[in-house]
Amino acid sequence: MAKQAKINKQRGVLYGVDGKGNGQAIKLRRDATLFGREKGDILIEDHEISSTHCQIQNINGVYHVFDMNSTNGTFVNKERIVKSRLTSGDIITVGQSSFRFQLEDEAQVRHIATIFKSKEKRSLNDSKAPSLVDTLIEGELRSTHSESIELRITYQDGTKEEVELNQKTLFIGRASSFGKFEQDPEISRKHLLVKLNDTGQVFIEDQGSTNGSFLNAKRITGMHLVQPEDQVKVGTAMIKIRAKTS
Repeated sequence: MAKQAKINKQRGVLYGVDGKGNGQAIKLRRDATLFGREKGDILIEDHEISSTHCQIQNINGVYHVFDMNSTNGTFVNKERIVKSRLTSGDIITVGQSSFRFQLEDEAQVRHIATIFKSKEKRSLNDSKAPSLVDTLIEGELRSTHSESIELRITYQDGTKEEVELNQKTLFIGRASSFGKFEQDPEISRKHLLVKLNDTGQVFIEDQGSTNGSFLNAKRITGMHLVQPEDQVKVGTAMIKIRAKTS
């Protein structure tokens, strides 16, 4: 029993092996860790990295990396991925930087930071940008975010419904306990994953549905960030999704 308890307290850590994170250690968040050039937990000043590039999620104790429709892609062990389960020793590459993923004993990595920003070496044109980004990210991480997700649904017949769910993860589909999705034959039983991370951002991922999920009229694969004004289409239903703050 003691050995099992110790295994359950492992935490994912990234060790920089190349690029601007070289030599650094970054502890992954317990929920979701976002990589990006402009916004995220791991910020890397690299023109090959998208503003929001990829995300590592801890799902029931197993870490997965999801590309967020980045321009230049996310790679695991030199293979471009949309999503991939991570095991110790895997090398994740974004832009010109590579990190080795490792599972470590939680008690031994408490001193490692969960936020990383590569140092900006060119200080002339971009000297103000780092402090602006730092202020934005640190402010978000300090604030208390609601664990409530609000759905504003418009059905094919024109009727509308607002649903608020006090949870951080939910599935939209014919098997949902909310909404009228069971009446839509174009919707799969477990069609779309909606996830609220610990910085108050909402992400969606199609669950291999028959007819697909759409973000602003574009069919999606992988994990995507959703803004409050975005339109999500599932079957014949149009949905606006946002995190509701108290």
